[in-house]
Amino acid sequence: MFNVNKIYSFICCIVVLGLFSCKKDVDVTGPVIRFNIPLENQTFNVNTYVNVNATVTDESRISTVSVSLLDANENYAHITVPVSVSSPSMTLNMNYILDNIHLETGFYYIKISASDGENSSQKFQKIYLIAVPKVLKAIYLVSNTSSSITNLSTLDTVFTGITPYHAFSGDYLSSSVSSYYQQAYVCGNYTGSFTGHVLEFNSPKFTIAAVTSSNPYFTGYSNDDQNAFVARYDGSIRGYNYSGGVFFSANALSGYYSKHMCFNDGYMIAEQKEIFTSNKKLVTYFPTGIAEKNCALTQDVVAFCEKDENNVFVFGNVGGQATIELFDRINNNLWSPYPFSLASGNLLSALKVDSDTYLLGHSNGVIYKYQYSLSSITTFLTGYSAVKLKYDDVQNKLYVVEANKVTTFNMSTLGLVNSIVSAETVLDVHLLYNR
Repeated sequence: MFNVNKIYSFICCIVVLGLFSCKKDVDVTGPVIRFNIPLENQTFNVNTYVNVNATVTDESRISTVSVSLLDANENYAHITVPVSVSSPSMTLNMNYILDNIHLETGFYYIKISASDGENSSQKFQKIYLIAVPKVLKAIYLVSNTSSSITNLSTLDTVFTGITPYHAFSGDYLSSSVSSYYQQAYVCGNYTGSFTGHVLEFNSPKFTIAAVTSSNPYFTGYSNDDQNAFVARYDGSIRGYNYSGGVFFSANALSGYYSKHMCFNDGYMIAEQKEIFTSNKKLVTYFPTGIAEKNCALTQDVVAFCEKDENNVFVFGNVGGQATIELFDRINNNLWSPYPFSLASGNLLSALKVDSDTYLLGHSNGVIYKYQYSLSSITTFLTGYSAVKLKYDDVQNKLYVVEANKVTTFNMSTLGLVNSIVSAETVLDVHLLYNR
């Protein structure tokens, strides 16, 4: 019995020693990465490159190595470039090309990732990027002489002439220009299609035709420079990317259709009108497209202007009288931040200058400045019935669009810069930048 116990104990020791011996052979550490360059907080210009030099070592082997660019929140901001692996001890030396014109000024991270096939390692180096300067490339004017054709023209920067560019068949609801994708979008109402148009080649990107009937086909339009959102009389709301693909879907309340739309912290807010009555609602949608909540709306919306991530200004008219309301999205509440009456007449347009300052085009020929913090409305410009207001933040110019004229002013001095008269009815003006 004694010998049996001794043999059993000996076998157990051998097994334990074997287990510990196997444990030593398990690879539990990833490759070691050391940056040589770039230096921390080193500055680079977009549209150049970052020279990345680093050592990557491992006790056994290296299977993969890659270099990426992350933004300040450590989200991928540009392409990931794989690096050829030479040995378990290698020097990485490459030029990481910053050929994304949309990279903004700010702090980023160069990230090196490496794996030995079982374990992975990452190393980050903080850098600072300076964006490509924003430049105004072109001014586009949208106009028509009838409801059967919508004309897109170019306007030279010194306002000496209007040059026809492209004619879109059908009537007009709204339009926009995307500097991000260098495209124009025109949306019809009863007969006009929703069309994406490549500006560089003056060629269509996609067309979504209207179905002509006694009712409008398209009823609402909004664009955030990268995506377009279109509402239809049947209640559907669709978000389209630059190639015409649908990436967002929502539906109006039963018996309603959407008109003006905007986004606030990822939530869609839509003005909706009941088909057979004059009832209106302000409806909030989750980012998924599911309706979250709604509240009664009395005004006909002229423009939404986002104040901050929880609040949106709603500028419009009630019974032919201009009004200002602020929508508290969290509490689903519309309230009047300006406790006094506005000038008699309709509001024609609204423009956000900053989170506290807004310009209001009025039917009485006055452009007013509204300041939320002061709860004040003062006269900004007189003699202009502004159906649209646009701001060029590169040249600090205000574009005032009237029925047959476009005028620009220095935003600081209010000095008149240029003015041009159109033989056609001007519907809108769009500013195209290089990025």
